[in-house]
Amino acid sequence: MVLNPPTNLEKAAILLRRLSPPSLSKVFDILGVETSDILRKAMDAVGSRTDLAELDELVMQEFREMQQEVRESLRGSPELERLQDVARYAQGSAAGNVPGYHDLAAGGAGTDDEDSETSASDVMDQLTSTPPAVVAAALQRETLRTTALVLRELPMEFTGRVLEKLPAEQRQQIFMMLAAKSSIHPAVTQRVLKAVADVCSTMDESSLEEQDSRFKTLIGILQLVEREERLRLMEALMEQDEELATQIDDNLYDYADIMRIQDRSVQKLLTQLELKVVALALKTAPEDLVEKVMKNLSERVRATLTEEMELISSLSPSKVEQARREIANVIRTQDKDGTLQWIE
Repeated sequence: MVLNPPTNLEKAAILLRRLSPPSLSKVFDILGVETSDILRKAMDAVGSRTDLAELDELVMQEFREMQQEVRESLRGSPELERLQDVARYAQGSAAGNVPGYHDLAAGGAGTDDEDSETSASDVMDQLTSTPPAVVAAALQRETLRTTALVLRELPMEFTGRVLEKLPAEQRQQIFMMLAAKSSIHPAVTQRVLKAVADVCSTMDESSLEEQDSRFKTLIGILQLVEREERLRLMEALMEQDEELATQIDDNLYDYADIMRIQDRSVQKLLTQLELKVVALALKTAPEDLVEKVMKNLSERVRATLTEEMELISSLSPSKVEQARREIANVIRTQDKDGTLQWIE
């Protein structure tokens, strides 16, 4: 019986005690001296516990359950292959057979450092010579964390061009991940870059443009039909292609739709939004859109909104995009519940 529930640090110590000395040394090399010292002390402390056997079983059971949850959540996902690569790398390092960059990228036998560096250079050249729209399309198949990992390795200017092609609601999260410290092993990073480059090689920019055109056509049709018909069409599309339906729903509504909404509905819409959000969204908006919003506010609120807009001295593109997305989300909600009236 476990006397006291283990802390997260004790759980980590229990798991580390199960590693072979070479594997443990590799982990400590990655974590750094300060963190490694803390973990070593924790390992010594749990080793002296009288309930060590029970504690070990408890932690391993929790770990196995967590592994199962991860497998289920990643089933069929490209990210699963990445995790398997990490596991294979760890097993290789424990056996004293650490693969080089080329090994992880191509799955071949060991190569020398010069071949590894050449392989890494070739992968980078392949990615940076690929149109940013194609790289962005390939990254949308990955998790946000993997996307940030790839963008961190690309040249700054190219990263910016790829980031522009990604969905607006993802850009801020990816940017924050780029700002965070990363301790991913270079060999694993290279394997991820190679996998994304391989996906890019199977994609054609012209087909992406054709797909984008089809995407915009569907959105245009949905914006023209009556609400009831729009909901029926979206429901049918959801049954046929859930991924496409979700993408269309995310892009079907825009803050500029205010121009197509009746004044009374605009007034109701604005009551659901904070003035700071509206101010951010309108600061650089077209003049006719600003005028429509202003005329649907009371004189007092209009004066307050004008003041809020004047107080904005510097604009963050991500914050403006977020504010406009918030307005679009309210438009979506009110349209679906039938409380929004469009101009016929």
